[in-house]
Amino acid sequence: MRRILAWVRHANRRRETEDSVALRVAVGVAVMASATAVLREGVGGSLLVAAVVVGLPLAFVYSAVTRHRSGLVLKALLAVGVVVAFVAFVSRLLGDAGSIGAVQAPLAQLFLWVQLLHAFDVPARRDLLFSLASSFVLVAMAAVFSTSLGLGLHLAVWFPATVAALVLAYQSRIGRRGCIELTPAARSGHAPGPARRPVLVACAVSLAAGTAVFVALPQVGAHRGMSFPSRLPERLPIPDIGGLSNPGFDDGGVSTGDGAAAGSGRFGYFGFSRSLDTSLRGRPDDTLVMRVRASHPDFWRGQTFDTWDGRTWTQSEPESAARRLHGSSPLDVPLRREDGPASLGDEFVQTFMLEESTPNLIFGAYDIRRVHIPDDTLFQMSDGTLRTGVALGHGAVYTVVSSRPAVSEASLREADAWFASLASRDRAGALPPDLRERYTALPAGFPSSLRALSDQITAGAPTTYDAVLAIEAWLAANTNYSLDAPAPAPGVDAAEAFLLHDRVGFCEQIGTALVLLLRAQGVPARLVAGYAPGERNPFTGLFEVRGSDAHAWAEVYFPGVGWQGFDPTADVPLAADAGSSSGAALWAWIVQRLPHWPGAVWAGVAVAVAVAGGIALSVWWRRRRRRSSEAQPSWARRQAEVIEAFGARSGRPRAPAETLAGYAHRLGVRSLQDPAATIEREAFGGGITGAERRATENALAAASRDEQS
Repeated sequence: MRRILAWVRHANRRRETEDSVALRVAVGVAVMASATAVLREGVGGSLLVAAVVVGLPLAFVYSAVTRHRSGLVLKALLAVGVVVAFVAFVSRLLGDAGSIGAVQAPLAQLFLWVQLLHAFDVPARRDLLFSLASSFVLVAMAAVFSTSLGLGLHLAVWFPATVAALVLAYQSRIGRRGCIELTPAARSGHAPGPARRPVLVACAVSLAAGTAVFVALPQVGAHRGMSFPSRLPERLPIPDIGGLSNPGFDDGGVSTGDGAAAGSGRFGYFGFSRSLDTSLRGRPDDTLVMRVRASHPDFWRGQTFDTWDGRTWTQSEPESAARRLHGSSPLDVPLRREDGPASLGDEFVQTFMLEESTPNLIFGAYDIRRVHIPDDTLFQMSDGTLRTGVALGHGAVYTVVSSRPAVSEASLREADAWFASLASRDRAGALPPDLRERYTALPAGFPSSLRALSDQITAGAPTTYDAVLAIEAWLAANTNYSLDAPAPAPGVDAAEAFLLHDRVGFCEQIGTALVLLLRAQGVPARLVAGYAPGERNPFTGLFEVRGSDAHAWAEVYFPGVGWQGFDPTADVPLAADAGSSSGAALWAWIVQRLPHWPGAVWAGVAVAVAVAGGIALSVWWRRRRRRSSEAQPSWARRQAEVIEAFGARSGRPRAPAETLAGYAHRLGVRSLQDPAATIEREAFGGGITGAERRATENALAAASRDEQS
C-alpha cells in the first residue's frame, strides 16, 4: 500500500510551475480567440457557449492562483468531466449515425469541453504550451465550419497572441536555466544555439497539427448543423400572389441582339421570368448571389419552360393554376403524377444563404420534397417549380430536402423496354397523354431541316438515353460556346440559325437544341433555368454561386423513372462527385487556379522545383551539421565545466590563464585532481580509453555527491 501511495504521490507531483503572468495571459487570449471562433459558427448550445465564454477566463485565473498546490483532487474531478464529455460525444455519434459528416459538430464540442477542463490545471509551462497547440486545432476546426471570412477577426487576435506566447515561453525557459552556460560560446556572450529554434519548433508542431485536422476532417455538409437553418430578415409580400417576381428586372439585366445594353441589372437573369427569349443574352457578372451548404454539388433548379415559338420559351401553365401549400415549417411538397417511383430516393439537404435579392423561386436539386422556411405558404407549379409568397432578399436563408433517386445508365436504357412491354391501357397511366402533348409539342412552322437533322443524329440510337447521348456528342463536335454569338435575323427560327448556320451559341441555345431535337423524335423534354453548382470554397466548404453561374439545361422524361437532367453545354455525369475532405477541396481549388500550360511545361516546372528543393535541402543540412559540430562542446569541455562549477560554488572561480590541473590542485580537493589530469590529456590530443572516461565521470559525480552531503 505504501508503494502505491508513493507512486500516486510521485505521479501527482507538481512540475516546476510557471510564474510568468504575461505568458499565461497570452495563452489565455489565444485559447479564447480560437474557442469563440468555433462557437460563432453555431457549434454547441447555450450551455457550452456560457461555459466557454465565462468558464475559460475563470479557469486560467484559478489555475494561476493554485499553481503551487497539489492537484490530486482537481485531476480526479477533471478526469470525470472528460469521461462525461466523451460519453456524450459517443452518444451523439450513435444518434446521428449514417454519415461521416455527422462527426464534425460533436467532435468540436468535445474538443471545447476538453480545452475548458484542461484550463483548470495548467501549472507548468508545458501545460500552457499544450493549451496553445490545442488552440491551433480549434482554429482549424473553425476554418472547416466557417461560412464567411468573419473568422479573420478571430485570427487577428489569435495569431499575435500565439506568437507572443511562444516568445514569452522561450524567454521563461532561458530565465529558468539561468546564466550558468560555461561553454566558450556562452563565455563570449553568445547563446548556445539559435534563439529562434524553440519558437520555430513550436510553430511547426502547431501548424502541422492544425493543418492535419483541416485536411483530414470532412467538409461541412448537410449534417453540420443540429437543425435546418431558415430565416427571413423581412417579410415583404409579393404583389402578384402565386406569381413570379424578379427584383433584378428593375433596371434590365439583358442585352439586345446588336449587343447594346438594355439595362444595368446584374442579377436579372432572363431565365427567371415568364418567358425566355433566346435571341437575348444575359450579362450577369461575378457578384456573389448565394452560398449553398450541401454535401455534394448539383444544379440548383429554378423553373422550366415548355412552349417554343421559334425564338422564345414560355410557360403554358397559368399562374392561377399554382397549387397552394400551407402549413407550418417544414412544408411538405406533395408528389405529382409525373414524378414516377424513382423520385423517392435518398434525401439530399441543401441550405441556401442569399447574398443578393433573388426571384421568389425556391432553388434546389430536383426533386424537392420538403422546404424549411419561416413562412406558412408556398406555391407549387405542375413542373415542380416552387415559389414563395414573400420576397427573398439579402440575408434570407432557407433549407430544402430533395430526393436523389438512384439512377444509372442501365436503368435509363431499360425505361424504353419497360414502357414497350406494357399493355396499351397501362401505357396511358405510365405516360399521361397531357404530359406527352405538353412536352413533345413543336410549333406549326417547325423547320423540316431540323426534323431531318434529328433523324440523322439519332438513327443509330436504340433507346431514348442513347438518343440523348448522340445529340450531346453531335453538339459537342459541331457547335461552339460563346456569349458573343450572333443574334438570329428577324423572322428566322433561332434553333435553325444556331444548328444549321452559325453553330455558335450559349447555354440557352445549346439546351434548346437538345430539347427540340428530342421532341422531334417524340421524346418529352423541357428547358430548365437555374444555377450551376458554383465553386466550392475550400475554407468554408460552401458552394459560392455567382451571377455568372446562371444556367440553362434540359430535362428528359423516362417512363417509370421520371424527369432526368442533362447539360449539353458541358460533360456533366449523372451524379457529380465531391471531395471527401477539406484538404481535397483545397487541392482542387488550387489546381483550378493554376495556369493552363501544356503537360510538358508542367513536367519541366516540377523537375526544376525538385532540383531547387534538393539543392536547398542539401545546403541547409550541411550548414546545420557544421553549426551543430561547432556549437556542441566536446567531452573534455563538458567535464571541465563540472570542475569549474564545483569551484564557483565554493567561491573560487577559475582564472582565465589557469590550467585545469592547477585549478584542481588550488581547490584542494584530491578527488578532482586525477580527473583534471585525465581531462587535460584528452583535450590536448593525448587520447584516453573508454574506461578512463567512465572512471573520470564517476569520480566527478562522486565528488558532487560528497559536496552535497
